[in-house]
Amino acid sequence: MSVLRQVYNFVFSSEKELIRYVRSATGITPSNIKLYQQVFNHRSLFGDAKDNNERLELLGDSVLDMLVAEFLYKKYPYKEEGFITELRAKIVNRKTLNETAQKLGLLDKINLNKKIMTGMPKDIGGNTFEALIGALYLDAGFEPTKQFVFKRVLRDLIDVDDLEITDVDFKSKMYHYIQREGKTIEFKATEEQNRNRRSYFIVALEIDGKVIAKGEGYSKKVAEQNAAMNALKELKEV
Repeated sequence: MSVLRQVYNFVFSSEKELIRYVRSATGITPSNIKLYQQVFNHRSLFGDAKDNNERLELLGDSVLDMLVAEFLYKKYPYKEEGFITELRAKIVNRKTLNETAQKLGLLDKINLNKKIMTGMPKDIGGNTFEALIGALYLDAGFEPTKQFVFKRVLRDLIDVDDLEITDVDFKSKMYHYIQREGKTIEFKATEEQNRNRRSYFIVALEIDGKVIAKGEGYSKKVAEQNAAMNALKELKEV
C-alpha cells in the first residue's frame, strides 16, 4: 500500500514539487505528504503543535542522536564512550546541523510568518533538519532513515574525520554562556563508581542551583566536559 501511495504521490499529487525535493534530498519518496508539509512550518506560522514542526523536531533529535551514536560505535570499535559521546556532540550541534540543512537546501523551503519575523532565526536550519529526520522516521521507518543518515549525511555532508580532530572546550563555552546570562554555575561530583577496575565519575552541572545536565567519564575532567556538553545541548547553545 505504501509503494502504491508513493507512486500516486509522485505522479498525481498537487505537492509534486515538495515530493520530488524530498526524494532528491533523501532518496526516499514520501507516502504521508502532510508530515513533510509540517516539517517546513515554523511555529510563527502555526502556533498549534499539530501544525508546526516542533514535535517532529523533538522526535528527530532523539532519532538522530541514536543513529549517530550507532554510526560512531561501528566506525570506532576501540574508542571509549567518552570519545564517542564528544564526537557525537560535535556532529549534532547547532552549527553542524545548520550547515547540513543549508547543503540540503532546507532553508529555501521553510514557511515563516513574515509579519512577525524580521529574519531567519539563528538555528532554524538545524531545527528543520531534525524535523525532517522525524518525518522520515514516521513515514518511511527506521531502516530507510538510517540509510539516509549513514550514507547521505555522515558520508557526503558532514566530514566526521575532520570533526574528530576539532578540539571543542565545552567547559569554556559553558562559562562564556554563564557570564553572558549573569548566572552562577557549579560542577558537583555526585557519584564515583568502579568500572573495569578504574574509577568512574558522574558529575552534575548546576546553574543557579538547579541541575541542568550530568556527565560521566573515567576522570572528573572528562565527566565535567561531558556535563558541560550536555548542558549546552539542553540550552540549545551548541
